[in-house]
Amino acid sequence: MLILVAHGSRDARWRASVERVVRDLEADLGPDRVALAYMDHTAPTVMDAAGGAVRGGARRIRVLPLFLAEEGHVERDVQPLVDEVRAAWPEVDVELLAPVGQHHEFRAALSAIALRTNGRPGPS
Repeated sequence: MLILVAHGSRDARWRASVERVVRDLEADLGPDRVALAYMDHTAPTVMDAAGGAVRGGARRIRVLPLFLAEEGHVERDVQPLVDEVRAAWPEVDVELLAPVGQHHEFRAALSAIALRTNGRPGPS
């Protein structure tokens, strides 16, 4: 199970935009293979998403923070949430992945968008 962790907001419009991204990913991976959680301000929490995954039979959970950098929220806020999940279900392999901004594929996509919107064709 892959749990995507976004910051969270009380603003339903903000949440709707994040949820659209996750629905697209669910279409690719399957709804039973990906879940969304929020770090703050709204549910579902990381613990909620992990609990649902464990109840669904997951024995491996990968947590992917939807942040650009590891420093800040990921180290200070997301890591302790992942530690709570590990403590609650020690029999489950829980891995905190690098945030999306640290993945080569994300940086390549960002570069392509920047090139395209700057009037220069980039890779499609």
